[in-house]
Amino acid sequence: MTWRLDIEYDGTPFKGWARQDNGPSVQAEIERALAIALRREQVSLTVAGRTDAGVHALAQVASFEHDGEMPSTIVRSLNGLTSRAIAIRAVTAAPAGFDARRSALSRTYCYRVLLRRSASPFAPDRAWWISRPVSRQLLDECASAVVGEHDFTAFTPTDTYHTRFQRIIHSAVWTSEAGLVPPDSASGQVDGESGQRPEDRGDSAYLQFWITGDSFMRSMVRILVGTMVEVADGTRSIESFHRLLLGAERPDAGMTAPAQGLYLVSVRY
Repeated sequence: MTWRLDIEYDGTPFKGWARQDNGPSVQAEIERALAIALRREQVSLTVAGRTDAGVHALAQVASFEHDGEMPSTIVRSLNGLTSRAIAIRAVTAAPAGFDARRSALSRTYCYRVLLRRSASPFAPDRAWWISRPVSRQLLDECASAVVGEHDFTAFTPTDTYHTRFQRIIHSAVWTSEAGLVPPDSASGQVDGESGQRPEDRGDSAYLQFWITGDSFMRSMVRILVGTMVEVADGTRSIESFHRLLLGAERPDAGMTAPAQGLYLVSVRY
């Protein structure tokens, strides 16, 4: 029988989702906890999206096979057996044939940027601090260009296991919100007095890049953000960004934005 795990985690103390020989991983910690709780020698998890070291998840999904009885206390047990950086939100029976990765229709990520002169003691592991001026208009132009089907070869490391570089992006937008607020909810509300949306008023020093696609390659969102910021600060032109989406090589694109600003927000099935 297939079971589904819904998971949150702070990626700061981990080397990423996948099992590593050189440090702790989210996968290894949860698999160890499952083996203890279910009294099995080994449990193997399939995950919706493998996150890199330092990347966070608000709604990661994993699946595993288990033919025995599922204890009613399984969620409490798993949370007791894993570190405080991991929260198991639910363990539920999944439909026949469910696979956390292959069954996913789309994934949504959010990348957070703190844009101000001074750093914040609350942001080092939660956002990318940028003190130099950047153009919001150019960020928006880059986001609009990403939507649709493109060749994203330039936005994943050259040394990669990927063999298909075409990806479909359903939506991509920058917003200005202090918290993780999806662009189709609070950020779309209009202030009754000013007639403006919160992001138009610029109330927050935080910028957020929201992107939804069918699937993503390794470091793809972070390289997209790093390259967009280079356009927005004048390092490269918007025309060069458009050319990258035609299948340019990785060295042609910009830097990889720091891991701590990236969050896996949701997976749609």
